[in-house]
Amino acid sequence: MQEDLKHLPVMADEVVSYIKPQENKIYFDGTFGQGGYSQKILGKASCKIFAIDRDPASIPYADRIKKIYPKKFFFEVEKLSNLKKYAEKRKIEKIDGIVLDLGLSNTQLNNSKRGFSFSNDGPLNMRMDGKNDNLTAEKIINEYSEKKLNEIFFYYGEEKNSRKISNAIIEFRKKEKIVSTLTLSKIIEKINFQKKIHPATRVFQALRIFINDELFELENFLQQCIQLLNSKSRIAVVSFHSLEDRIVKRFFKSLSSSYQNNYKHLPEKKRKDPKIRILTKKTINPSIDEIKQNPRSRSAKLRVAEKI
Repeated sequence: MQEDLKHLPVMADEVVSYIKPQENKIYFDGTFGQGGYSQKILGKASCKIFAIDRDPASIPYADRIKKIYPKKFFFEVEKLSNLKKYAEKRKIEKIDGIVLDLGLSNTQLNNSKRGFSFSNDGPLNMRMDGKNDNLTAEKIINEYSEKKLNEIFFYYGEEKNSRKISNAIIEFRKKEKIVSTLTLSKIIEKINFQKKIHPATRVFQALRIFINDELFELENFLQQCIQLLNSKSRIAVVSFHSLEDRIVKRFFKSLSSSYQNNYKHLPEKKRKDPKIRILTKKTINPSIDEIKQNPRSRSAKLRVAEKI
């Protein structure tokens, strides 16, 4: 666990203040990473935390916390969509608080071998599980049609120049195979002239979300977690991508006292049996000081809801 891979949990104080850890309660960290949120919660109250992460790279960080809290912390490599099965396996009937951080950890970003970063050269992998025997970014970039590439970049990355980038990739691979992150990044840079963010940000984001089926994972997790949450317990979600934030926003709204009609000209419908109460009418964003300390937090958005 190198120091340069140290990950700073985004809005950790805000997340924990909403979760309100209490003695002898059970909390769930669905995206453990390096354990920033888990450690914060365990430091606030004598409680139990069950944590999962689909990335095996999280195991050493989990082992370190397990040594400090052997009877209060439990970790397993698992996907979000398997929450219900995981709870049954662990004999967890109810949860008193849930935290999710949908961004990449520095463990993933700074390790060039993972292929998540457009700044460090590495193989085009981008799989959360670290494997390379299934669908990878290299396979997509070199084998998918121009139409399919355009769809991925436009939908999952909301990339305005998706068509031009897709065409440039097709033209480049006619001459040679694209096997590294920097090669792909340079192809994109010739088309995109972004100033606020790196030109390749949206394409890399789109590939990662598509490869790991992240939107499916999130939607399935949200559907399952409400059943497990105790009354008056809360779920806090930190997202970094508009598609993910939109899913969380719509899900919270669909279960709250009122939700938007499909037709904008009609008034909001009233739900007779609301399941949750939204605690953040607008998203909470990192402070200026936090963004200065951790620039990668700049796009983070926090939403919180409480089960009625």
